[in-house]
Amino acid sequence: MKHLLYISLSFFSILPDKLIYLFSDILFVIIYRLCKYRIDIVRNNLQMSFPNSTLTDQKTIEVASYRNFCDILVESLLLNSISKFELQKKMTLINPEVFNGLHLKKNGIMLVGAHYNNWEWMALSLSSYLNVNMYTVYKPLSNKFADSFMKNSRKRFGAKLVSMNTFAKTVLNNKNHPSVNLMLVDQSPHKSKLDFFCPFLNQDTPVYLGPEKLIKSASLELNYIEVQRVKRGRYEMKVVPLSNPLSNKSGEITKLHVKYLENLINLNPHNWLWTHRRWKHSRKK
Repeated sequence: MKHLLYISLSFFSILPDKLIYLFSDILFVIIYRLCKYRIDIVRNNLQMSFPNSTLTDQKTIEVASYRNFCDILVESLLLNSISKFELQKKMTLINPEVFNGLHLKKNGIMLVGAHYNNWEWMALSLSSYLNVNMYTVYKPLSNKFADSFMKNSRKRFGAKLVSMNTFAKTVLNNKNHPSVNLMLVDQSPHKSKLDFFCPFLNQDTPVYLGPEKLIKSASLELNYIEVQRVKRGRYEMKVVPLSNPLSNKSGEITKLHVKYLENLINLNPHNWLWTHRRWKHSRKK
């Protein structure tokens, strides 16, 4: 069964884009129109994030966000078979010069991103542009086949997948070596890690302090990896340096990348993953 699925995915990868995105359109009808997958979560997130918008505006974002979600699901089926050349055509790094000379430095960079546009293609293609080690946080999946597929896919071009539980130790062990450390930082922290809240999309929001702690402990440079859709099936990504604040107060670095993502979402809200229960934890009184 496992081999049959891999063969099917390999066949899927040679289909023309028109057929691939026709499949996405069909998936949209199933997920959104018929199953109404997490529709209550999406609507509540949109209402709370954009309290001054009309229901019509929220409906427009809702529909577009599900189309974006289905495109990403379908595009992810190509992860295990797409060539490096083809992937770099579909996900182009527009400022690769930011990595020039990185291999000569004595420390690395922290690259933070979000579930905004195709984060899977971003992570896979990014490793193909680098000449230093890239470490990516990985959260194991409960389904064994899906877990194996995603792990094998994500490390095809040299990325090193590191469990959430050991990522901090890995980063600190490489403190004096050039490396790129990639983290997606827009999901809700575990209830045991609700140690920092800040404003985000008009709500008091819990945010991971982990990236900030590692930046300080390992003397890393903070950068944001931004992904924008050029057209269906084509993206551009760029690395944006975020200046460390003058204040050393806890949370100031975290606020930088939170604010950057908020600005991206406000410009194109449908590109973000609204199906996630981002605000399931609130500040303890």
